[in-house]
Amino acid sequence: MRRVLRRFSPKHFSFRHMAADAVLITVALYISLWMRLGELHLGEHVHVLNRLAVGFVVIRLLTFLAFGVYQALWRYISTFDATRLAMAVLASMPLMVSMTYIFSVGILPRSFFIIDIFVCTALCMGVRLLRRRLFEKQMQPQKGAVSLGRLIIYGAGQNGRLLAQRLVNDPHRDRDLLGFIDDDPQKADKNIQGLPVLGGHDELENILRSSGCTDMVVAITAPPADLMRELVILGRKLGVRVQRIAHADILSQGEGVYRQVELKDLLSRPSAEVDLPSLKSMMEGKVVLVTGAGGSIGAELSRQIARFSPAKLLLLDHSEFNLYEIDRELRPETQDFSTVVPLMVDIKDQNSLRHVFEKYRPQVVFHAAAYKHVHLVEANAGAAVLNNVLGTMNLLRLCEQWHIERFVMVSTDKAVNPVGAMGATKRVCEILTSRTGQRLNRPFSSVRFGNVLGSSGSLVPLLTKQIQDGGPVTVTHPDMTRYFMLIPEAVSLVLMSATLSQPGDINVLKMGQPIKILDLAKSLMALMGKHEDEISIAFTGVRPGEKMFEELYLTGDELETRHDDILTVPRGMLGEIDVERLIHLAEKNDPSLIAVLVKIANEKPQLGPRAVIQ
Repeated sequence: MRRVLRRFSPKHFSFRHMAADAVLITVALYISLWMRLGELHLGEHVHVLNRLAVGFVVIRLLTFLAFGVYQALWRYISTFDATRLAMAVLASMPLMVSMTYIFSVGILPRSFFIIDIFVCTALCMGVRLLRRRLFEKQMQPQKGAVSLGRLIIYGAGQNGRLLAQRLVNDPHRDRDLLGFIDDDPQKADKNIQGLPVLGGHDELENILRSSGCTDMVVAITAPPADLMRELVILGRKLGVRVQRIAHADILSQGEGVYRQVELKDLLSRPSAEVDLPSLKSMMEGKVVLVTGAGGSIGAELSRQIARFSPAKLLLLDHSEFNLYEIDRELRPETQDFSTVVPLMVDIKDQNSLRHVFEKYRPQVVFHAAAYKHVHLVEANAGAAVLNNVLGTMNLLRLCEQWHIERFVMVSTDKAVNPVGAMGATKRVCEILTSRTGQRLNRPFSSVRFGNVLGSSGSLVPLLTKQIQDGGPVTVTHPDMTRYFMLIPEAVSLVLMSATLSQPGDINVLKMGQPIKILDLAKSLMALMGKHEDEISIAFTGVRPGEKMFEELYLTGDELETRHDDILTVPRGMLGEIDVERLIHLAEKNDPSLIAVLVKIANEKPQLGPRAVIQ
C-alpha cells in the first residue's frame, strides 16, 4: 500500500506528461462517442459527456498514477510499460461507469466505454511511441557522418536483437548496420529492429562478398568452437573482422558491447559445473599442500583452493621466481605467513620434504610438480625419472606416514600407452598412487587430462611467437591432433574429481574433440591478422617420444562418475614396480632407462583382486 501511495508524490510523476494525457483522454472520450453514435445522433448525448468529462479525466489520471504509468520514461517506452498503461485504462472504466449513475446527469451508451478503452490506449500509447521514435532518430548518427565500415550481426536471436537495438540507438556508431545472418527459416526475409535477415550460414560467404561487409559480430552466448574457427578463417580470407558479444547481458554493458575473438573462443567447451559445497567441505579449515605451486596448473590450483578458506595453503616449488610470483599474488603485502606459506623445496629432497610435513601437518595434498616437456624429458630421462617418479614416491611415503586424508596427483593424457619418457614417468606415478591408495584404503587418486591453453612452454605461446616473427610456423605433421582445455576449467575439474575419488582411482577429464595442430596454427594466424600465404608452415616430423594422436583412456571401458565431465578408469590388479631399479638406472643415466621405463608403463592392469602392495 505504501508503495502505491508513494506513486502520488510529485517526485514520481511529471505534470507535463499528465497534462498531455489529460488532453489525450479528453480527445479519446469525444472520438469514442462519435464512433458509437455518428454525426446524426451525437448531439443527443454530447451534453451528458460535457458534464462528466472532467470527472472522467480525473479518474483516469488518478488510475494512471496508481498503476505507476508515470514512472516510465516516454523515450524508453517498452512492452511492459504498454501493458501497464492498458491495464490502467481498463481499470478506470468501472469507476467511470459508476460515476454516470452516481451523478444522474444522463445516460451514455454502454458500448461507448468499451470503445473508449481502445481509443484512449491507442492515443496515449501512440504519443509515447512517437516520443521514443523521435529520441531514437536523434540518437542515430547524423547524415554525412563518416562511416568506418559495414557491420553484420551473426545470429538473430535474443542477443542479436538486443545488440541491434543497442547499436541502432548509439549516436556514436561508426559502422552502417547491414542486417543479420540466421539459419531459422521463419526469420528468412524478415526484418528485426528494422534490419533485414540477409540469409543463413550456407550463404554467408556470398553475403559477405556482395555486401561489402567489414565487420561481423557473433551474437551467440556460447558459440561452438568449430563455428568460431570457421568464421575467423573465413573473415580473414575476405578481409572481414570477426568479433563476438562481450557478455550475454548486452544492454547493461558500458563500452564493451562486443570484443575481439580470443584463442579460448576457438577452443571453448561448455562450462563445467562443480559442486561447490563438496569442494568447500574438502578444503575449508584444512591445511592444503600444493606441489609445483608456481607452475601453470599448480598456480591455478592454488588460486582456486584459496577461495575455499583453507587454514593454511602451503605453496611448494623449487623455482624461486615461480614461487615468488604465486606467493605475491595470494599473500597480502605483509610478513604474516600464517595462512599462505611459500616453501622453496625440491620434492627429490626427502629430508626437506619431511620437514614440511613435520612442521605444517598437511591434510590434503595436490601434487602438480613434474617435468613435462616431451623433448626435454626424452633428452634427460634420468633427471625426469628422479623428479617425477622419485619425487612422487617421496610424497606418497610421507603422506602414508602422516596419515594424509586425500592425495591427488595431476597426470597427463601422455600416460596412456606411452611411447616416450615423459608419458611413461607419469604412468608409473599413476600406478604408484593407485597402489598406495588401495593399500591404505584412502582417497589417493590421479587425474588425467590433455593440453591446457597458456601453460608455460606449451604449444600455443610457441606458435604465437613464430607468427609474430614472420614464420615459419613449425607443425610436426599435418594430421597430428591434441586435446585442449582452458586452465581454470581443467583445475576446477581436478578439484571436483578429488571429491568423487575412491582409493586408487585414476580419473579422466572429458576433453571434448581433439583438434588438429595445423588447424590451430591457421586459426592463430587469422586471429593475429595474418593470411596463410604470408606465413609459411614447415612440417618437422614426429619427434622421439611424441604420438600422432593422444589418448585419454586405457581400455575404452572407463566408468562414469556423478559428474558428466569426469570418468574413472576401472581398477584392476596392479603389478609390482621395481622403483629402486628405475632410480638406480636414472642416477647412472643408463642407456636402457627409457626402454625399461616404457615397458613398465605399458603393462596393462589385469582384472582381478587388488594386489597387496609392499
